[in-house]
Amino acid sequence: MNNYSVKQIEAEEYSNCSEIWNKQKFQSTENIIKELIKAGNRDVFVLIVEDQYIAMCDLEYDKPEYETVPNKRLYLPRMVVKKNYRGEGYGKAILQYVLSIAKEKGYSEIVLGVDCDNTVAFNLYKKLGFSIYESAEDKDGKFYKMIKFL
Repeated sequence: MNNYSVKQIEAEEYSNCSEIWNKQKFQSTENIIKELIKAGNRDVFVLIVEDQYIAMCDLEYDKPEYETVPNKRLYLPRMVVKKNYRGEGYGKAILQYVLSIAKEKGYSEIVLGVDCDNTVAFNLYKKLGFSIYESAEDKDGKFYKMIKFL
């Protein structure tokens, strides 16, 4: 794993994350930018190696379907590592950083959803102390809701 840094980005920088997804435009980019700019409901963090965005991870503060609780429980809606950098520890590094930020902000719980067939992500979350508290299904398929006590 190369030297890296992690930083929180502003809404104006969010479109630069498309290089992580290897797509021109992520389907919910506009909604996320609105949350960043208008609602202050989401913080986005990126992991940078040699001036490239390699990974990103978000924290969302108000997500009713995940039963967020002000100043207690927040939601991790997205953690993505650029495809050709997966398996090198960058996902773990950014996730550990974001978990420490959540704890610094005074939160004691963090929840997330992970697709049942995403075994790599599921195993990472489990290794970092998340546990399943519910199985669910939406338009995209079956997933686990997981929680970690900070």
